[in-house]
Amino acid sequence: MPELDDLRTRAGIFTDVSTVASNSVNLTGADHPERLEFLVTHPNYFSMLGATPQLGRLFGLQDFALGFAPVVVISDGLWRRAYGADRNVIGRTVRLDGDPYTIVGVLRPEFRHPGATVSRNVEVFNTAGFSADPAPPPARSMRIMPGAIGRLKLGITVEQAEGRLTAMATEIRHDYPTDYSAQAKWTIEIQPLQEALVGNVRPMLLVLLGAVILIVFIVSLNIANLLLARASGRQQEMAVRCALGATRGRMIRQMLAESMLLSVLGGAGGILTTIGAIGFILRLVPSNIPRLNEVRIDWVVLAFAMAISVLTGLAFGLAPALQSAKSALSSAIREGGRGSGSSARTGRLRDALIVSELAFAVVLMVAAGLLLRTLRGLLQEDPGFNPTQVVAADLSLPEPNDPKADPYLSLAQQSSFNRELLRRMRTIPGVELAAITSALPTTDLRLSDAEGINALAIEDRPAQSSLDLRAERIRISPDYFKVMQSPLLRGRLFTDGDEDGKQPVAIIDETTARKYWPNRDPLGHILRFGQNTTQARMTVVGIVRDIKNDGLDIAGVPHIYVPIYQSLDRDLSIVVRTPLPATILEPRFRREIQSIDPDLPVFNISSMNDVLDRSLAARRFSAELVGGFAGVALILASIGIYGLLAYMVGQRSREIGIRMALGARRWDVLKLILGKGVVLASVGIIAGAIVSSATASMMASLLYGVHPHDLGVFLAVPLLLFSVAVLASYLPARRATKVDPIIALREA
Repeated sequence: MPELDDLRTRAGIFTDVSTVASNSVNLTGADHPERLEFLVTHPNYFSMLGATPQLGRLFGLQDFALGFAPVVVISDGLWRRAYGADRNVIGRTVRLDGDPYTIVGVLRPEFRHPGATVSRNVEVFNTAGFSADPAPPPARSMRIMPGAIGRLKLGITVEQAEGRLTAMATEIRHDYPTDYSAQAKWTIEIQPLQEALVGNVRPMLLVLLGAVILIVFIVSLNIANLLLARASGRQQEMAVRCALGATRGRMIRQMLAESMLLSVLGGAGGILTTIGAIGFILRLVPSNIPRLNEVRIDWVVLAFAMAISVLTGLAFGLAPALQSAKSALSSAIREGGRGSGSSARTGRLRDALIVSELAFAVVLMVAAGLLLRTLRGLLQEDPGFNPTQVVAADLSLPEPNDPKADPYLSLAQQSSFNRELLRRMRTIPGVELAAITSALPTTDLRLSDAEGINALAIEDRPAQSSLDLRAERIRISPDYFKVMQSPLLRGRLFTDGDEDGKQPVAIIDETTARKYWPNRDPLGHILRFGQNTTQARMTVVGIVRDIKNDGLDIAGVPHIYVPIYQSLDRDLSIVVRTPLPATILEPRFRREIQSIDPDLPVFNISSMNDVLDRSLAARRFSAELVGGFAGVALILASIGIYGLLAYMVGQRSREIGIRMALGARRWDVLKLILGKGVVLASVGIIAGAIVSSATASMMASLLYGVHPHDLGVFLAVPLLLFSVAVLASYLPARRATKVDPIIALREA
C-alpha cells in the first residue's frame, strides 16, 4: 500500500492509478460450485478506463473500504450464463469464497479487463483497500498486490515515465533502507498496456502476418504472369484496336478493369469462405491468444480485405497492361497471326516474376521449416517426468474475508484437508498413487502466486553479489515424485513425517544444485526464502532430476520443492497415476472432493499428456499454419514455373519444329526447355536463401533448440523446391520433345 501511494502522489506522472490483483474465486450457493476469474481493484478502476455499465452502476467513491467492499460488478457473460440475462439481477446476493456480495452492476458485452488474467476473461470485479482483513496491516515489507494499472498524464511518454519511476525507486531505497536491502534489488517496472497484453504472442502473430503477406505476393506474381501470357496472346487484338483509333490509355484501362474484376471476384469469394469457416478456424487457434473470443468478421475487416484485393489487382495488373499497350502496331499485327508476339522485354519480365515467386517461396518454406523443427524438438523434449497414465485436476481452497470464518486458515487445518484429500483419492478404484502440488508441470506460473519466485539466502556459501539468488518455490506431498516418475538423484524424498513442528526441509533440482553449489554437495546445507532472517531455515535433503515446470521451451529455471505439510498454499493440483482416462475419473474426483467440502469446485481435469499438448498449442498452431502456407507457396511456385515453360513451348512450337527438322535430337530440345527452368529455379532459390539468411534471426524468439540459420533447414528447403521446380519444368519440356516438325511447320 505505501508503494501504491508513492505511485499516486510521489511519482507525479499519473492521472489515475488502481491496483489490479487477478485471481480466481469459488462461486458457492448455486446448483454446483464453480471457479470464476476474479479481479480486485480500487474504486477508480472503471472511471479511469472510461467504462460504463449495461445495468446498474460501477464502482465509485462510495465503495471505498479498508478491506473488501461487499459489492461486485459482473461481466455480461456471467450475467447471461448464470442469471439468464435477468434484468432484475441488480441487488441479488452472490457468495464468493463463502462471503456474501451484492451485485451492483453488469458490464457491457464489449468490456474486457485490458491486462493479463489467470486463465480467461474476468467475470467478477471487486474493490478493496488492502488495509484490513484478509490483508495484513499495510507495510512496505508486505507486498500482496502483484501490480497496478495507471493512466499517464497528457504529454508524458513511456520513456519519461520509466526514467521518473527508476529515479523514484532509487529515492525510496535510500529513504527506507531497512525495507529495501541492496541484495533485493527492488525496482519499479513500467510496460505499455498493449505490450503487456500481447507481448507473449506478438512474435507469433507477426510471423503469421508475414506468411500471409508472402502468400499474397506469390499469388499476385502468379496472376501477373498469367495476365502477361494472356496479354502476349492478345497483341494482335490490341494492335487492331489501336489501328481502329483506341488510345493507349483506353487499352490500359480495359486490361486493368479485367484484372481488377478478377481480383474483386476472388476477394469476394475469399470473404464468403471465411465468413462460413470462421467458427472452424477459431477452434484451431490456441486459447492463449488475448481476446480470442472477440475475433469476428466486421466491416473494417471486410473493407480491408476488399481493399487488398483491389490494390493487388491494380498493382499486378498494371505491368501486363503497360506491356500490352507498348506493343508496336505494325509488328504486333504482323507477328500476332503467327502467335509468337512475346517480346524479349516481356520474356524478361515474366522470368523476373517467376524468380521473385520462387524467392518468396523459399523465405516462407525456411520459416516453416524452422518452426516445424522447433515443434518436433519440443515434442521429443524430455519433460523430466513420465506423463503417461497421469491425470491431474485443480482446486482452490476458499479465503473468506473474515479470518475467523476461514476453515483453512492455519497450516494444521490445511494439512488435515490435504491428508484427507489424498486418502480419498487413493481409495478410488484404479488409482495407484496420488499426490498434491502447487504448480503443475509445463503450465505458466499462476498470477495469483506472485510469491512463487522467491529471493534466496544460502548459509555457508561464499558471497557472490553478481549472482541473483532466486528460485521458484513448489509445494508437494511426499509421493509427488513417485506419481510423476521423476527420479531422485541423491538424498531422500519427503515423508509424511516432514510436517509442521519438525525441521523444515527442501528438495532441489539439478539446475539449482549446479547454479548455487557448482563445486560443492548441496545436501545438508541451509537455505531460506527471502532476506528476512525470521524465515524458516530449511535443510536440503534431496536432489531430483529437472522437471519442466514452466514449459517445455523454458530450461534452467531453479526450483525448490518444500513439503506441503510445512507450507501454506490454497491453490492445489491433484495428480494421480492410473490407467483410467480423465473422463471416467472426473465424476469420481468431484464426488470425493465435495464429500470433504461441498463448496469446493474441481476444474481442469485432464491427463498430463493433454496438459503437455496444451502447453505446445501456440507453437503447434503457428508451425502448422505457416507450414500450410509454405505448402501452398510450393504448389503455386511449381504451377508458376510450369505455366511459364508450357506457355513458352506453345509460343515456340514453330521454332522447335524447325530445330528438329534441321536435325536437333529430342534430348537437345529437352535440355533447351529444362535448362530454362533449372536456371530460373536456381536464381530464385539462391535469392530466397540469401533473403532468408538475412531475416531468419528475426524468428529467434519463436525457436527453441534450433538455430535461426539451421543448416538442415537451409539445405532441405532449397533441395525440395529445386526438385519440385525441375519436375514442373520437365513436364512441358517432355511435351516439347513430342512436337511433330511437319505439323509445326504447316501450322506456322
